[in-house]
Amino acid sequence: MTLRFFSALPEVYEQWRAALDSAWGLPANGQQTVLPPLADAPVVGGMVYFAALATHCDYEPVATMLPAALASGEVAELSEAQYVAAVTSIQRPADAVD
Repeated sequence: MTLRFFSALPEVYEQWRAALDSAWGLPANGQQTVLPPLADAPVVGGMVYFAALATHCDYEPVATMLPAALASGEVAELSEAQYVAAVTSIQRPADAVD
């Protein structure tokens, strides 16, 4: 399983989430949305960080949306190390339970 890692401004992330959910008919029958809601997504320095299966990036509408978003700078593709560094920098509450 190969993952691709990204960051985006919150409003762009929400637009993507809504577009993908609509295209793929989610949430339905108890399924989750394609991407977690913004309130549940890791946000660092004003950017939302998310990962996707590489194969999902080949499906429509992602296959059409992603190249344009990357070219415009709305979405940035990250290395795994960049993603991990960003999301592990989030401070967890002292009472968080694993």
